[in-house]
Amino acid sequence: MEGETLEKLIIKRFKTYEEKCREEIDLVEEALGRPHIILDVALPEGCDHLREEFEKLPEDCEFREELQSFIRDVLLRRASKRREEPSEAKSE
Repeated sequence: MEGETLEKLIIKRFKTYEEKCREEIDLVEEALGRPHIILDVALPEGCDHLREEFEKLPEDCEFREELQSFIRDVLLRRASKRREEPSEAKSE
């Protein structure tokens, strides 16, 4: 019982330090000029049974890499659309 309480305390402390570290990293990246955004994402409807996995996503490196790739693709696609739009307007 006592070991379990100690383990919970250690995990809580670690999460606190991890959050502070993330905040510091964000501040450094902001100071270096690398912009970032913070999004609040709700658990999608019908995924209540996946709540535990959903809550682990922010620490999941593979998920973060996939999200970076997705964001890059969206930005490039939108930039490409914007470049094409003015030429279409001129041809009318």
